Amino acid sequence: MALPAEALDALRAVVLDFDGTLADTRIDFGLMRSRTRRLIQAWDLWEDRLEDGRFVLEMIRYAADKLPGGRLREQFEAEAAQMLIDVEMLSCETAAPFPGTAEALDALSARGFRLGIVTRNCRTAVSCVLARHHLRHDALLTRDDVERVKPEKEHLLEALALLGVGPREAIMVGDHRTDIECGRAAGTWTCGVLTDKTTEAEHLAAGAHMVVATVPDLARLLCDGSGEVRR
Repeated sequence: MALPAEALDALRAVVLDFDGTLADTRIDFGLMRSRTRRLIQAWDLWEDRLEDGRFVLEMIRYAADKLPGGRLREQFEAEAAQMLIDVEMLSCETAAPFPGTAEALDALSARGFRLGIVTRNCRTAVSCVLARHHLRHDALLTRDDVERVKPEKEHLLEALALLGVGPREAIMVGDHRTDIECGRAAGTWTCGVLTDKTTEAEHLAAGAHMVVATVPDLARLLCDGSGEVRR
């Protein structure tokens, strides 16, 4: 599987997801979902099928939209934000980049690629990891930095603006279908990263232009300019 030659020639930026793509954070999303459910129920905002087709952040936004504006909504959103941070921070003290990831980013930067990180994680948690493990990047946008998070295209488009590149000059890289959906919506090239939870078929079904096993594999591909994904 390969990117078109014109894509490789035009590529100036690599934008990457954080959790599961760059770093092994092992966030307990089951715990996060259960705590989100309890919070919404405690506020008497729960309704049947609220979880259907929604991730945690979307569940919280849906519930918040049922509240009037002002202090009541602000209080709910503040409680929800703290609950998410509490869960994310449980694993951040031991989170670390995947093997070879830091070196891969250094290699991409040395070849002139601009590097961005876009994540639905909070800035506090990501900063906790980056304080212990340097991962080269030119732009970082967490959920705290944008109004609309992945898979909404605005999250990625804001990162591209910071990097000074257009969509067809960038590739969005991630381990989840939301990364691929975000990239496709924004008009970038897209690359799925394999995990024990995401298969090549799932990435391709989401619209990935290419799939690699790891970020270092992608770096080798882009740095040698072969255009072929190494298996």
